[in-house]
Amino acid sequence: MTLVPAPRNGVSAVIVTWQPDVTALAAMLAALSTQVDAAIVVDNASVPWATPPALLPVRWIRLDRNQGLAAAQNRGLQVAMDSGARHALLLDQDSVPAAGMVQAMLGAGEHARRGGQRVAAVGPLVMDPQGHIKGFVRFRSGRYEAHRPRSTDRWVECDMLIASGSLVLLEALRDIGPMAEALFIDKVDTEWSLRAAARGYVLVGAPGAVLHHRVGERPLRVWFLGWRELRLHQPFRYYYIVRNGLLLRRLPHAHAAWRRADLRQLLSHFVYFGVLAPGRLVALRMMLRGLFDGLRNVTGPLR
Repeated sequence: MTLVPAPRNGVSAVIVTWQPDVTALAAMLAALSTQVDAAIVVDNASVPWATPPALLPVRWIRLDRNQGLAAAQNRGLQVAMDSGARHALLLDQDSVPAAGMVQAMLGAGEHARRGGQRVAAVGPLVMDPQGHIKGFVRFRSGRYEAHRPRSTDRWVECDMLIASGSLVLLEALRDIGPMAEALFIDKVDTEWSLRAAARGYVLVGAPGAVLHHRVGERPLRVWFLGWRELRLHQPFRYYYIVRNGLLLRRLPHAHAAWRRADLRQLLSHFVYFGVLAPGRLVALRMMLRGLFDGLRNVTGPLR
């Protein structure tokens, strides 16, 4: 198989996998082949799987134990920095960049920098499997709000970026610091976003960039003072969502706007997933365990 010429834009993709769908991973690598210089795939101790063919240079790193999302991201980010990359594109295994996504994010980041902004990272609009576009996240009115950009916006300021699809400026990463490995998984991107803002950086949304990304395991519609669409997760994820939210509240860079928004989200999780959704008893047990461990300042993997 012949490698395609690298675009030479200084971007390395950092992809974290755990028990991946190899067909989906191959589709991601194919989509990246004309958008980044190289890819670094860090696997978190999955059962053995055959690496798919790729049209771009790929470094495969297999960890001997599941060290969590943040640690795997840090391993890939360090390789990207050591290789001389200027940007790292973080991706989950179930994300596929739309055509031109990286170039659109590079342009949005450059436009913001020319306007005097200290840019930490740039993110795309996220499209779910049903074709719905999610807006950029702002912490407003005591909630996580999805801000839809105007057609004339070259870039918009965000309060946080989800990790998958984020184009991280590695020079900024050196100043802000790596991902918080104590969180293991969930809210890792939130913590880094809050820390970047506290150090005077801006998170940029690129309206012209789209990432196809699945959030949660499957959608569910429930009625609670109106119809709502939820995204179900595996039960262990509810533990980390609750626990890590409490851990973040102790940090000096967890500002009041985020605290209000996250408290509302925490309460809604207990109502929606612990009372209304299928599998509610298992989810509620995991959330209560996360609440207990969060109050005790427990970090790392679920034990």
